[in-house]
Amino acid sequence: MSEQQSAPEIKIRYIKKKGGHGGGHGGAWKVAYADLVTAMMAFFLLMWLLASANPNTKAGIAGMFQDANFFNTDRGKEILADHGKGILPGGRGMAPGQDGGGSNPDEEASAAEAEHKALESTAEAIEKAFQMDELLQAFQDQISMDFTDEGLRIQIQDKAAQVLFDSGSATLKSYTLTILKEIAKELGKLPNRVVIGGHTDASQYSNRAYTNWELSSERANAARRVMESAAGGLRPNQVRRVTGYADTIPFDGKDPKDPQNRRISIVVVSAATEAAEKKHQKAQPREKAAPAKH
Repeated sequence: MSEQQSAPEIKIRYIKKKGGHGGGHGGAWKVAYADLVTAMMAFFLLMWLLASANPNTKAGIAGMFQDANFFNTDRGKEILADHGKGILPGGRGMAPGQDGGGSNPDEEASAAEAEHKALESTAEAIEKAFQMDELLQAFQDQISMDFTDEGLRIQIQDKAAQVLFDSGSATLKSYTLTILKEIAKELGKLPNRVVIGGHTDASQYSNRAYTNWELSSERANAARRVMESAAGGLRPNQVRRVTGYADTIPFDGKDPKDPQNRRISIVVVSAATEAAEKKHQKAQPREKAAPAKH
């Protein structure tokens, strides 16, 4: 009888993994790493933007962190008016218009109305200053203020007995200095830019090398220097343009040789006018003519 051989015994071992080094190979680290990369990208983007910003924009940012109402101050309003088009050069920011994306018609109308009221208040303050000051009272009839398409226009005219400059020169009379400084104090409170113009009558010089063009330009520039140097007067860069008009724009249809044509005009430029000027000054590519076919 053959002997039966028994089958080998199979043993099964169960291995239980314990927590330890092997548990660190999950996906949680990927989330943390992604957060770190995102934070670093945001940090370097911030550094790049700050490096690209001009000093006025940086001053506005610093002022906002120091005082939440910074942009309601005179300095804040100036920065916002001149540099509120975005942090990068050429940025549009919240500029109104077809290319800007910020304002709607109702907001623009409300802002224009508020600006008009501010300009009206400025005109009233100037009138009051001339009424209160004994020296300036004598010149009330030589000051006129009105609104044009550009903004608030202030004009100081000559009259036969009281001229603003020495005859045929850009040297201001002492009382003209007082008049300009008083006006500058009120205009310096506004965020708006100003345009200063010089005007003459139609009397011509015998010397053709020096004409009414040179005279009117020098007188406008002399007025600018006084208004910028006055305590609390026009701020640096508040003057947008200085122009000599010679005798090309008579005062209110006066005779070309009337003394009132000799005057200084100061226009407080509205925000809408400044925006329109910048838009018109934007360079457009010139179309080149197609070469002629032979």
